[in-house]
Amino acid sequence: MIAPSHLAALRRRHRAELILVLVQLEQLCPGTWDNLGDLAEQLGTDRATLNRSISQLRRLGLIGCVSRSNGGTWLWWVSRHDGDAPAPEDEPAWVLRSHPCRYTRIPLTGTREWAQRRGIPYPTLRSFLAGHQRVLRGTWQLASTPFDTVSND
Repeated sequence: MIAPSHLAALRRRHRAELILVLVQLEQLCPGTWDNLGDLAEQLGTDRATLNRSISQLRRLGLIGCVSRSNGGTWLWWVSRHDGDAPAPEDEPAWVLRSHPCRYTRIPLTGTREWAQRRGIPYPTLRSFLAGHQRVLRGTWQLASTPFDTVSND
């Protein structure tokens, strides 16, 4: 639950509509939706308005959320008190296993950088993460996906 003092401070600095979306998202966190339209419908708003609010809340550092045009919307963190910040391990991620039994975590927001650091073309990584191949570069196998760790139950 968002601390009343935190909520009061946010209300003084931001539009009421933005704070309403924050409160609604906090009630659903963590969660994943097939697309932003599904989340908008659940919240009783339109997709464009929700998209603007989520973008602004993300820029303000008040939520941990990512939407992908072909991969759904994940919400994993909402600021609940002053100074609150998401733990890096809270962000849903793909976990890759390499030999001998080493694990690598690729957070939702870090796929492009991970591929770039290893010289892997981004489309190749995306294809691998989508399950279109079992082993990447003869080294990594998919151990788990973000879909395994966040749900709307």
